[in-house]
Amino acid sequence: MILVLDIGNTNITMGLFQDHRCARLWRLGSEARRTSDEYSVLISSLLRRDDVDPSRLQAVVIGSVVPVLSDILDAALAAITGCAPYHVTHKAKMTVKNCYGNPREVGIDRLANAVAGVAAIGAPLIVVDFGTAVTLDVISRKREYLGGVIMPGIELSAEALARRTARLPQIATIPSSTIIGSTTVDSIRSGILNGLVGAVDHLITGIWKELGYKTRTAATGGQAPLFVKQSAHVRKALEDLTLAGLYEIWKLNLKSRRR
Repeated sequence: MILVLDIGNTNITMGLFQDHRCARLWRLGSEARRTSDEYSVLISSLLRRDDVDPSRLQAVVIGSVVPVLSDILDAALAAITGCAPYHVTHKAKMTVKNCYGNPREVGIDRLANAVAGVAAIGAPLIVVDFGTAVTLDVISRKREYLGGVIMPGIELSAEALARRTARLPQIATIPSSTIIGSTTVDSIRSGILNGLVGAVDHLITGIWKELGYKTRTAATGGQAPLFVKQSAHVRKALEDLTLAGLYEIWKLNLKSRRR
């Protein structure tokens, strides 16, 4: 059993991989004020609640875009599993070539999405990830990670409207049934979701034009199923793509270390 963690700005997603698939999934809030002892108790409780014995874990893999949480989780996981966690970094061998302008600047989660996406459906590919931010990541025919687009996600957009306006409420991110909202809440829902669908489809069209060819497309993240129902270009949702990519990178580098 391999425990894989994707540490993001809003959530920490943990996946238990058995027989090369994600068999269990847990989500925690990303909270830097928690100590390693607190995370140790919390993670141990979640594992044991689902009858997972931490001592039976063969490895722990971490991919993080929050450095301070990486150190806290590293100590917590080492304490409860007895494993020194493997941190996926830009130095790791991958099945896609990192061609970002500054290779160390691109988030590990975006590279993991590229690796898992290509493994699942091939290249060329655009992966749309619905997290705190929405990212579009572009992989060429030659399996080169070229870069992409970053913009505010659904919940971030809703929070910004509520925070910066006097009379607009914060809303739950559920789909609107029509584009024309007959209430303020419906108008906000329509604007955020349909606006994001339109933006992503427009960006994909522009990316295809820049590349000179069309790509496969896939979406991941908690809002992906909601999005693909309305998108003209993205019709496939791949669950837990980031975790799968981190797991694939760990496997590839494990083989390298054994040679």
